[in-house]
Amino acid sequence: MDRRAFIAAAACSVVSASTTQWARAQSAGRFADAARYSADRDGATFLAVRHGVVLAEEYPGGSREARWGVGEGTRAFAPLLAASLIEDRLMTLDEPVALTIGDWGAHPVKSTISIRALLAGSSGIAFGRRDERTLANAIALEPSDPPGVRFHDDAASYLVFTEIARRKLEASGREPDPARYLTTRTLLPIGCVPIGWTRNREGAARFDDGAAVSARGWAQAGELIRREGVWRAQQLADDGALREAVRGSFAEARAGFGLWLAAPGRTRDQLSVDSDLWRGSSPAPTDLAMAAGAGGQRLYLSPSQGIVIVRQARSLDGNAQWSDAQFLSLVWRGF
Repeated sequence: MDRRAFIAAAACSVVSASTTQWARAQSAGRFADAARYSADRDGATFLAVRHGVVLAEEYPGGSREARWGVGEGTRAFAPLLAASLIEDRLMTLDEPVALTIGDWGAHPVKSTISIRALLAGSSGIAFGRRDERTLANAIALEPSDPPGVRFHDDAASYLVFTEIARRKLEASGREPDPARYLTTRTLLPIGCVPIGWTRNREGAARFDDGAAVSARGWAQAGELIRREGVWRAQQLADDGALREAVRGSFAEARAGFGLWLAAPGRTRDQLSVDSDLWRGSSPAPTDLAMAAGAGGQRLYLSPSQGIVIVRQARSLDGNAQWSDAQFLSLVWRGF
């Protein structure tokens, strides 16, 4: 390449870089109201992504790499664990839980509960107010309803499912710890780092409310769900399981596998999540899925729009001022 051509190419590179920076700044400006709404309500992070491209990000809580506990937003990792196990041919959604938890095989109702029902919260298994939330107690629970009839947003399902994963991994000769397996096999390859797990007294990672993750890491997890398990042209996790994760069930149309769905409900039953997603007006699409933790910890994704949004708070304390409908209305102005 002669000197004149080299200078021209270099100039194009500079123009391209500056144009990209300008476009990024313009995008960030469009999301300024949403970022400000989040920051004014104890917000630590705000991230807007479309088709894998970061359009805006703000970190009033500190470093971009900082991990934040996401409380019950952790449940978004359960379908990723299931989809990883299925892709590795270690289980199916419709196999009976009793195939792995043998104690359930002799029970007339529990023997009919599938892993799908467990993940969808429609198994009929739920702790009572005074029950100690241990694995042994979760396995011993009597179903309050036949499977598929009533929705329960309860930690018992996650305890049982984590134990199913542990037993299947151990039997296959793989890393038996479900959190380590998921992190090494699925989360590290997609850049879902840094991530940490709170563990219960029995040493098991808490897939109901125990993850602490960076904003970009959580967004990558949402992106993998949105892409139905495909990453860099490779099927990293089972597509069927991740499609099911963002569909409701007969028991509750507004809940998938660890995710809340913007779809209208068939009943007026009050949901356990503190959200006005179904009560307020919002321009968000009907296929919006949301992982939600106390204090306004949120992961939103829309497969049809190619959108993933993360909002994290500095703490898991309740925040009565947080409105999903208002926040999403502000976010959607930027797209």
